Amino acid sequence: MSYIFAIETAVPDYSYSQQELTDFYLRSTDDKAHRRKIKIVAERSGISKRYSVIKDFKSSPDNFEFFNKTSTLLPEPSLSQRMQVYKQQALPLALKAIKKIKDFNNIKKSVTHIITVTCTGLYAPGLDIDLMKALELRADVHRSSVNFMGCNAAVLALKQAHAICNSTLHANVLVVCVELCTLHFQKRYNDDYILSNLIFGDGAAAVLVSSDPLSHSKDLVQIKSFKSLILHNGYKDMAWQLSETGFIMNLTSYVSGLIKENIKPMLASVNLKTSEIDHWAIHPGGKRILDDFCSALDLDKSKLSHTYQVLKDYGNMSSPTVLFVLKNVLDQTNDKTGGQTIFMAAFGPGISIETMQMAYV
Repeated sequence: MSYIFAIETAVPDYSYSQQELTDFYLRSTDDKAHRRKIKIVAERSGISKRYSVIKDFKSSPDNFEFFNKTSTLLPEPSLSQRMQVYKQQALPLALKAIKKIKDFNNIKKSVTHIITVTCTGLYAPGLDIDLMKALELRADVHRSSVNFMGCNAAVLALKQAHAICNSTLHANVLVVCVELCTLHFQKRYNDDYILSNLIFGDGAAAVLVSSDPLSHSKDLVQIKSFKSLILHNGYKDMAWQLSETGFIMNLTSYVSGLIKENIKPMLASVNLKTSEIDHWAIHPGGKRILDDFCSALDLDKSKLSHTYQVLKDYGNMSSPTVLFVLKNVLDQTNDKTGGQTIFMAAFGPGISIETMQMAYV
């Protein structure tokens, strides 16, 4: 069996209102059609604030540190420049989340596995080894990484942690997600990229999963099962590719419709009824995705209040975002009696849907 013992989150120091980030984007073009689309998408995003490791978004061009010191932002930062910043900033942000775990300095002695998750930067030796060194974990800790798998990668990492706990006595698995999405802001104005530039933010989350339920633990959550579904007809609607100037995001307006059409049959395939789910932790891929998710399952939007709140306060941070939602659910739920169920779902490239079922013990 596997149990979630702790979940903590962190964001960078630089906080921006959605209006400030929209204004930055608007200043990069004089094209009236582009500017109109940017304004419309921003107004409909459901986002009030996002965070970034970049300090330029409310600076004048003369003070830019990441972007070129011109109002046009040209030439744009290269992929190597973006990866250099990722390497500098990913570790501190990950540590910020991990060190919030209560009594971690004592807990870390018992960590047996570490799984790192990211799709916004890569280097080697990687984040896993850097974390082991910075946290002074045992040198024989088992390492694994879930890379470049997008917004639902946290669920895949938790699935791996669950399998480890089911096969290893006294396993304590540290799952760490860190994404610096804003490093990939690019001067593009097609519909996909307007949406990407206006919804993504930076964040990190750390989860401790264990095979041993501790007698002193309160409100213990047990991981029960997982379900995956690949929607091959949405292969090109959500994609993430490397380019000379950074990572290129494809995110079309068809994504929400594909999820809407398939989420109910997916639940039916595992004989799960919405009435049997007490708490929902859904990845806020975008406001329309959430609205269509509720519509497909005949759910009142209040059932997804934690998800809508995370979208409003942070935007979409890719892999850690659903863990921000889960933390809100666990922290703010009053009824934590044994048997209360939690359903988590996240959506990624493919299009892939990853779900996880949990219950209070």
